[in-house]
Amino acid sequence: MKYPLLLALAGAFFAPSVQAFEVTGGSLSLGYSTLTDSDLDALNKVTLGGSLEMGFSKQFSVQGDLGLSKFGYSDIDNLNFGLHAIFHVSDTTSLGAFAGRDDFDGGDLDYFGIELGHQSGPIGLETYISEADADGETGAVFGLAGNYAFSDTASLGLAYDKINVDGYGASTIALNGEFIATPGLGLTGEVGSADIEGLGSEVFMGIGVKVNFGAKRGATFTQRSVVDLLPGL
Repeated sequence: MKYPLLLALAGAFFAPSVQAFEVTGGSLSLGYSTLTDSDLDALNKVTLGGSLEMGFSKQFSVQGDLGLSKFGYSDIDNLNFGLHAIFHVSDTTSLGAFAGRDDFDGGDLDYFGIELGHQSGPIGLETYISEADADGETGAVFGLAGNYAFSDTASLGLAYDKINVDGYGASTIALNGEFIATPGLGLTGEVGSADIEGLGSEVFMGIGVKVNFGAKRGATFTQRSVVDLLPGL
């Protein structure tokens, strides 16, 4: 586990101002996604997740993640939890180091990595790279996402993620959008293609609802669950 190192780094960053922390943002989300193969109608996933970010100063914060996913076809439940140590370089750019665990039926997967987020006007970018360890077998995970806000209520984005752990490979590319129905409440949707080892290339789609609080975007970074990157198994 990489948590002791991350916690030590966070402690070194935040110790001088530990008495002055405040909740700066967070989110709650509920989503449903499914692969569209008509012969396998159980290829779906339901995900419930939440993030909470606490700021210790203008530059430094910690974000915690918790998520639960249930996959229909494999009947696997996955519990994810993660921690980010974040340095806000400026009002538009943030750097992070993160670690977490996916705890699923029959095993677990630990991961740690670095991330970068940038928001300039209507354009938002986020990327990460991490190492994952599944029962002693390691691999790499990479992701890149961008979005454009057409107005205060509507945005459109594109995301790509690639996983290669223990000889198992998968990649997804998706077009996603969000509509702000009321302040803090967004309706989300996505459509994309998943290339999953053993299943080939499959089209998937998803819908969801997300509640942000605190900062407009909620927490600084999205959750990094490796298992949750898969739309349905």
